Amino acid sequence: MLNLFFSKKITGFLASFLLAATVTLLAGCGSGGTGTSTTPPATSFSLLADPPTVNSDGLNSTTITIVALNAANATVSGVVATLSADSGILSDPTITTGTGAAPATVTFSPGASKINRTATITATAGTVSAQIPVQIVGSTVTVNSSGSTLPDDGQSPVTLTITAKDSGGNTVPNAAVALTQTGSGSVTLTPASGTTDVNGQLSAQVKGAGAGAVTVSVASLGATATTALTVSPTAATFAIDQLNGVDALNTTLTAMKIGGTLSVRVNTLTATEVTFATTLGEWDGGTGSVVKVIPVGGKATANLITAKAGLATVQVYDSNAPAISDTLTVAMSSTTPASITIQPSPSVVSRSVGSTTGSSTLIAMVRDVNGFPVGDAPVSFSIVNPTGGGESVSPVVVLTAATTAGGLNLGEARTSFTSGSSSSGANGVQVRASVVGTTVATEPFDPITLLPVNLTSSGNDASIIIGGTSGSVAFGIATDIATDSTSSNYVWDMSVMVTDSNGNPAPVGTVVNLSVWPLTFSTGTNCARDADSLATAGTPAVAAVPAVAAVPGVPAVPGVAATGTSGVAGDLTITSTAAAGGASNGYKVTIAVNDALNATAFVSASTAAGITVQIDSDSNPSIWAQVASALNANATFNATKTAATANGGAIVTAVDAQVITLAGGVAPVPAVAPIAAQAAIPAQDAIPAGPARGTFYNEDINENLILDAGEDGKRDWYAPGLATRQGTSDGYATPPNSAAGSVPTAVYTDTPAAGTVPTTVTTDATGVAAFKLTYPKKSAIWITDRIRARTVVQGTEMVGEIILYLAPVEPDVKPICRLPDSPFFF
Repeated sequence: MLNLFFSKKITGFLASFLLAATVTLLAGCGSGGTGTSTTPPATSFSLLADPPTVNSDGLNSTTITIVALNAANATVSGVVATLSADSGILSDPTITTGTGAAPATVTFSPGASKINRTATITATAGTVSAQIPVQIVGSTVTVNSSGSTLPDDGQSPVTLTITAKDSGGNTVPNAAVALTQTGSGSVTLTPASGTTDVNGQLSAQVKGAGAGAVTVSVASLGATATTALTVSPTAATFAIDQLNGVDALNTTLTAMKIGGTLSVRVNTLTATEVTFATTLGEWDGGTGSVVKVIPVGGKATANLITAKAGLATVQVYDSNAPAISDTLTVAMSSTTPASITIQPSPSVVSRSVGSTTGSSTLIAMVRDVNGFPVGDAPVSFSIVNPTGGGESVSPVVVLTAATTAGGLNLGEARTSFTSGSSSSGANGVQVRASVVGTTVATEPFDPITLLPVNLTSSGNDASIIIGGTSGSVAFGIATDIATDSTSSNYVWDMSVMVTDSNGNPAPVGTVVNLSVWPLTFSTGTNCARDADSLATAGTPAVAAVPAVAAVPGVPAVPGVAATGTSGVAGDLTITSTAAAGGASNGYKVTIAVNDALNATAFVSASTAAGITVQIDSDSNPSIWAQVASALNANATFNATKTAATANGGAIVTAVDAQVITLAGGVAPVPAVAPIAAQAAIPAQDAIPAGPARGTFYNEDINENLILDAGEDGKRDWYAPGLATRQGTSDGYATPPNSAAGSVPTAVYTDTPAAGTVPTTVTTDATGVAAFKLTYPKKSAIWITDRIRARTVVQGTEMVGEIILYLAPVEPDVKPICRLPDSPFFF
């Protein structure tokens, strides 16, 4: 019988003291006859409950120790005490007291009732009696309201979804619920009481009756929850009043699909501008997460789109008075299913006999190829291997959640399995979940090894064991961890307790097979696990860099000497030509430098007063660097470069000039040193983003100790919410099986290899078998183990398991971390 004695994740090692409550009631003494005392040898009982509380889910129990005392407060053995409990289940109706190190004990469990309460256990022997209370705790009730504001005219009601759960988070059907109200306003509640349905839920409708604040209280399973509502005068509210054209006043939760559009309309009252904001998705075709809208006729509308799944908080407010606002939660889910998983809770149930039934909640989750949840997908549940005893699943087809109303996760569908009159085999009854109209379905198990047949992205069928005589296999864990003689390994004392359906211990010598498996591994440093993340912040990916070709060298360039200053002087040519028609202001002067590298041409003299020459400010030194020199600035040559002039010259037009005689030359140019050749730069590979981190499932998903195709490098986060990714492939299973440590057994299989007989432990008279978990210090913090215990009680195989964080001892982590960093990586 699967017994989740601990929660899925144990994130630290805490030492705790056992609390005990002791109640002693003294009985009066009596005598009769003449001189012969009839006082019973025991005058009082001392009762001890360890622990003093038990969880309402029935997965743990408490041990009641009964000690008989005489008038001198010395223990008395052999006293037969009758036991009773006003609630819950005792493992034995009578006990016989012992002495010293062998006190009498019984086990108390909460039974089928999930109500938080105080149970009173009474021990009686003749006139001697004592009582002790045991708290049954952990059940909760939650209330989710579809809105927080409603009008006082009884229109636009809100819906309250009430969910009852036990301490293990399992929903509780047929739980009684009562609703009450307080406050300055008033509402009508329909119904004001009732019982939860098969999914542990009850819906109630609330209508506004009188303006003011109202608190609705919900009571169930001995727990309470409240929700606050405001009843407002009709039509006097700034609020979201339509979604996709449908009236939606007081709607606080709605759904949409990836690729779809949600039109949100606001009743704006006197607002002249309304701001729409969202935490996920974008407004009006991709304009951003915030958009401002001018109302028309007292209404403002914006359209929300999304490319991702998740829960978005939409807020709308008056841009000029942000305190005037309304909010909406939008559940965004995908449309195309690619994988499905199924989980039973619990995985071991009793047979259904008479009015007693065994039931389990089946939880299916549908996701797309990116790991996003898919809402409104029809999921069909079917029994693969019925026993013929009448087990059933109801309802058969359930739509996955498109919102989080009712406590469901996005993409989740739940149904109930009810056992029949026949027990299952050790492998249990397999229940398959599939998405109607697609090939997406959970995978079958191998009937012998209980391992999946293939390795698609979907999970395995759910396995539910139906026991002829239900019982439990529970684990005990010491609060201290020791170190072995090598100082390189930790040793953790543990035990397994086996009981039948009445809480009685299994027969002495019951054989229990143990196995240990490294369920997860974590990345991290300095004695701290990394948080789950897709990439390390601050290290973005760097794109590949293409190769750069070699650059040839440039030889030295000799210097250029200065030239003369005549009309045709060296490399400088100066000519003057009359323009057509002989106009006095139509002369053209051509000055050319014969392509000397870095040459500077300049004018040094002119016979005409009032002339300024400025030729070409082009910065290219091989054509012109400067031609500028004149007698005064009363007239200007307007330089216009012509691309066709030979040798890089320029044509200028003389303004108010008749005779142009210019002298000039070319300044000397220094030599240019050679430039060395540059070597080629090879291409650079792309640098990926910082590696993903966190806690991941074992690569060896089918636990066959063989690295099968598709397993190497597969990174599936232990926590839900992140899609499976491909990590480092190294040819080895990560983590190695040895990282889990060892218990006194080989890895257990139903059909061990020939010649292999797993070591076992056996129970004592109390149904307890002790063992030690030994694991390397280097595995502490980075490995989470799953320990399983299998045994047979009264012909029925029971399976218990515990998922255990491998803890270090405090001196190895505080104040200085002395343990190595995680050897694992993405």
